[in-house]
Amino acid sequence: MTYTDQEREERKKAIFDGMSPRGQKRVLRIGYENWDPFQEPKDPRELIFSSSSRKATALVEEFYRLHGGQEESVALHKELFDLCRGLIGGESRARVIVDFCCWCNDKVERKA
Repeated sequence: MTYTDQEREERKKAIFDGMSPRGQKRVLRIGYENWDPFQEPKDPRELIFSSSSRKATALVEEFYRLHGGQEESVALHKELFDLCRGLIGGESRARVIVDFCCWCNDKVERKA
């Protein structure tokens, strides 16, 4: 069902007015004009089955094969997977973590 701009704005205002003060505060923090209450939710299967997730899974499994076999824990596996997916996706957070690990490893090796 499609709505005119005026109907859409009226519905948006009604939703906002029906929210708790805490919810309204959150909306105002991101900006009422930027808030879209009609936005479709993201499908979690996209994250799980995306090509970058498949590549990250394959790389982590290859790492385990080359470095002694089994994964240490579910938490560690998830961290490695998230880091790998971040590197594949070009996330700056992942790049900074890798750069820090390389820098820290160099420092430790120089002291030894």
